[in-house]
Amino acid sequence: MGIQQEALEGFGRAVARFDQAGGAAALIEALRLVVPFQSAVSVVFRPDARPVYVHDTFREASAKEAMERFMSSTYVLNPIYGAVRGGLAPGVYRMRDLVPDAYFDSDLHRHLEVRRTAREELGYITHGWPEGLEELVIAIGLPGGCVGEIGLARPRSTGFDDDCVAAVRLVFPLVAAIFARLWSTLEKPLVRSEADFDAGVLTPREREVALMILKGHSGESIALNLGLSLATVKTHRQRLYAKLGISSQGELFACFMARNGR
Repeated sequence: MGIQQEALEGFGRAVARFDQAGGAAALIEALRLVVPFQSAVSVVFRPDARPVYVHDTFREASAKEAMERFMSSTYVLNPIYGAVRGGLAPGVYRMRDLVPDAYFDSDLHRHLEVRRTAREELGYITHGWPEGLEELVIAIGLPGGCVGEIGLARPRSTGFDDDCVAAVRLVFPLVAAIFARLWSTLEKPLVRSEADFDAGVLTPREREVALMILKGHSGESIALNLGLSLATVKTHRQRLYAKLGISSQGELFACFMARNGR
């Protein structure tokens, strides 16, 4: 078994874009050239904090809303979150193999926006999440005990057979290396304290949005990680651009560097 030329070219594009907007999307599209899937979600799980949103391929409004529910609360039921806290080893897994015994013995799920159903491989589904899917999980070790997850999903009627799993395991070292670089870019420290960036011009929220833009987060990522609507993020972006007299992300970066003597 080898990697097809088309897939190699896809990973090449992902390498070239890891530090740019759309880097996560490029990596996931490269994976699509290895194994077909219907949808994909990527987050970074942390041992003692809520996850960090990275990317998803959802288009339906209901699925987007479900992603917000997952990020704010239902992630605590996700087997990956529990496995991360238990020291999950990096690798490629079928989600159903990670579901622990006595999964719903606690009453935690009763306070979350989920529906129990035996038709789903987890035994539940977050309200609005696409139904009837099987998930293949790529778990990537990151500093600080964090684990990056790329979850690939497709209908259970087809599922991911052993050949699919083997194909993803073949490219796992490449995927893990690209994702680690992507994560370091998203979370890298800026050259000055975040609180100092245009403290006299921007509001605290506008400054927060500006710094996340500089770190490479998409509007959707900013919305999910700050608990805002996408429309609110767009409003903050428009206002901070107007205050700074700029009109693009590139100009924002140049503005930041100029204010820091670079």
